[in-house]
Amino acid sequence: MIESSAKRLTLGRTHQARKSFWIRTVAGPGSGFGHLRRTLILAEHLRSVADAVFLLDPEDHGSKEQVAASEFQQFNFLPRKPWLPIEPPAALLIDTRHKRGLNLLVDEARRHAVPVASIHDLGLAPLSSDVIIDGSIGFDTSRFPANCADCFTGPAYLVLDDACARFHRQPKPIRERIQKVAVNLGGGDGSRFFPRVLEGLRAAETRLEVTGFPGFCSWGQEEVARNYRLPLRFRWIAPDEDAIRLMFQADLVISAGGLSAYEALAVGTPVCALSYDCHQQAAVSALAAAGACLELGGGALLRSRDVLERFVHLNGSPELRRKLSACGRGLVDGRGSLRVARILRSLIDGASCSPDGTRLFRNDIPFAEDHRLNDGVSPFAVMRRRRFCGGIHRISEIG
Repeated sequence: MIESSAKRLTLGRTHQARKSFWIRTVAGPGSGFGHLRRTLILAEHLRSVADAVFLLDPEDHGSKEQVAASEFQQFNFLPRKPWLPIEPPAALLIDTRHKRGLNLLVDEARRHAVPVASIHDLGLAPLSSDVIIDGSIGFDTSRFPANCADCFTGPAYLVLDDACARFHRQPKPIRERIQKVAVNLGGGDGSRFFPRVLEGLRAAETRLEVTGFPGFCSWGQEEVARNYRLPLRFRWIAPDEDAIRLMFQADLVISAGGLSAYEALAVGTPVCALSYDCHQQAAVSALAAAGACLELGGGALLRSRDVLERFVHLNGSPELRRKLSACGRGLVDGRGSLRVARILRSLIDGASCSPDGTRLFRNDIPFAEDHRLNDGVSPFAVMRRRRFCGGIHRISEIG
C-alpha cells in the first residue's frame, strides 16, 4: 500500500509541483475525535496551498473513512519506522496525545530539515516542536519544553468548525424560558452519560425540544433506547443536519468539555458542561471560573438530579443566560482555524513565524489587530520577545 500510494503522490507532485504537509493524528472513543476534526479543518483550509498527507494508525478505521471521504492522502503510521519513504513534506503537523513514535518522528523531521508544528490541549504531551499551539484555557505553561519555539496559546487559537465564526457574528436571542436543548457530549466516551442527562431533563416536566448529538459511539443511544424514558419531543440529530446551526438555535447546550463546548461558546448559546476525565475537568473549571459556563462535574459522578437543578436554575433566569452567552462569545470568536492555518502556511512557505526571526510566545492575538483576517497584517506582529502570558482574556479587553 505504501509503495503504490507513494508512487501516486510522487507522480502527482511531479506534474503539479505542489508541496505537501504531513499530519499525524489519532481518534477514538478514549481520546475523542476532536484531534481528527481539527486536522481535517486545517487540511481543508490549506488545500489550495499544499497536499495534506495523514499518518494514521492501521486500526483507526473511523479516521481513515473520514480522511478518505475528504479526499486526502493517507498512510499507515508505524511507530518504529514513522518516516515515509516518499519525498519529504514542506512541514509536519502533529495533533495527538498518543506519544508512541512521536519523538522519533520529530527527530526524522529534524534530519530532513522539515519544520514541525504541534497542537496541544492543556499543555499535554509536549514536544520539541518549532511551533506549539494550544487553544485551551487555564493550563500550566511549564509543561512545554524549555527549548520550545514559537508558542501560540489561548482561545484565539481554538480550531473550530468555520460555521462557528459565521454564527458568532449573528445576534443571539435569549428567550424568557428554555424551549430547545442540545445535548452534545462529543464523539468519545462522553456519550455514555446521555442516559443521566436525558433523565434529568425528563424530570423537569416541561415541554422541551431536545436534540441529541450521538457522536461516533453507539452505546449511549443503545442504552437510552433500552432502559430510559426520553424527554418529551426528543430526537437524535440527522446525519445531514448542520450541528453548529442547531447549537446556535438552542437555548441551552449540555456538553462535555471538549470542542463541542467551545463551539457552543462561540455561537453564544449558554453551556452546562460535564467532564469525562481530569483534563476536561481542568478546562471546564477554568471556563466556569471565567463565568462562561455552569459546571456539571465529572461524568462518572453525574446524577440526573444535578442536570435537573442546573436546568431549573437557568430556566428561571434569562439574565444569567444572557451573561453566559456574552461571556462565552467574549472568550471564543470561532476564527482560530484561520489563524492557525496562517501559521501553518508560514511554515509550509518556509517563512519565519516571527518578523525578525526570534522566538516568541503569544497568548491571544490582540483582536483589534486581527479582526480582519485578510487585511495583510501579520499575525506574528507586536510581540517579538519570548514570554509566558497567563490568564484569560476577553475580546473586549484585548481589542
